[in-house]
Amino acid sequence: MRAILLLGGLGTRLRPFTLAKPKPLLPILDRPMIAWQVERLRRFGVREVVLALGYGAAHFRRSLGTGRAWGVRFIYSLESEPLGTGGAIRLASKHVQGPTLVLNGDILSDLDLAAFAAFHRRQKADATLSLVAVPDPSAFGVVETAADGRVKSFLEKPAPGTTKADTINAGCYLFEPSIFSEIPEGRPVSVEREVFPALVRGGRRLFGLRHGGYWLDVGTLETYLGSHADLLKGNSMRSRPGARRLRKGLWAAPGARVHPSAVVKGHVYLGPKCRVEEGAVLAGFVCAGAGTVIGEKASVSDSVLHARVRVGAGAKVAGSLVGEGASLGANCQVQGMAVAPGSAWGDYSRSFSCLDKPSRNG
Repeated sequence: MRAILLLGGLGTRLRPFTLAKPKPLLPILDRPMIAWQVERLRRFGVREVVLALGYGAAHFRRSLGTGRAWGVRFIYSLESEPLGTGGAIRLASKHVQGPTLVLNGDILSDLDLAAFAAFHRRQKADATLSLVAVPDPSAFGVVETAADGRVKSFLEKPAPGTTKADTINAGCYLFEPSIFSEIPEGRPVSVEREVFPALVRGGRRLFGLRHGGYWLDVGTLETYLGSHADLLKGNSMRSRPGARRLRKGLWAAPGARVHPSAVVKGHVYLGPKCRVEEGAVLAGFVCAGAGTVIGEKASVSDSVLHARVRVGAGAKVAGSLVGEGASLGANCQVQGMAVAPGSAWGDYSRSFSCLDKPSRNG
């Protein structure tokens, strides 16, 4: 089986980080976001993955190559103009045969793909959607299903009390080949708002399977920060390539060095060649990318530092995202901030609260 990963979005809600790098290539625990999707597909047995690209296509080729290092083969499908989710799927479909998984590239989930495929076959479905329940369905497009999972209707942001359904599209599909020809060709198409409702109206066998496990749409700064908290607290380090446990709560890649006097209180991952200096404190959840240095007596809590960040002596970073190559001077105080890649903050700089608390939306 082949799979299609939808990777063409602009990622505007994750600026300033997506100004320099497409959203699926932003790191989560010092690995590109796309790595978590590809790893799940490979475990399921997928060996060829079609990357449906638009914005930043050249970045993907440079960063990912052929896919050999990932244990798969990448096939590149490039839009010359934005085609929406449906248009991107139709364009990419020329590279697939037989039943095909289609996944949004910005979703983290522990959906059992084998069980998902078995449900699809059991129901003799033309297409199957993964669904997740949300506390307030009025903020989403709701999917109503029958008792056997057959999709009855799609309701866009229903008013409270107008439906008992609480499930939304979770961004993972399994398509039979005949579905691709149902998608209009050569123009922008939304698979969610146009194609799926048309399939229901046309009597096609469209089913939804409710997923009760972990699911997160990594679409905002807050959920991006929260994804690190979720994965660290869920002890995903057991499957993180190269990670080793240095002490309670502290995992590190090869070459990372932590001064014996540094304090770790929580869940921490350090990328290759990270350095944590004397008297530094890492608390809550902390991820530091490759080559990052956390200076003497600095404090970092509930934060993500991308690669090659410099945190000066005595600086305090809390609830923040710090972009690649940024430099925070001595005794800086950064709280609730998204610090742009490559930016330089002078000694004793102070800035607070452009981010909400880390959250998840699934």
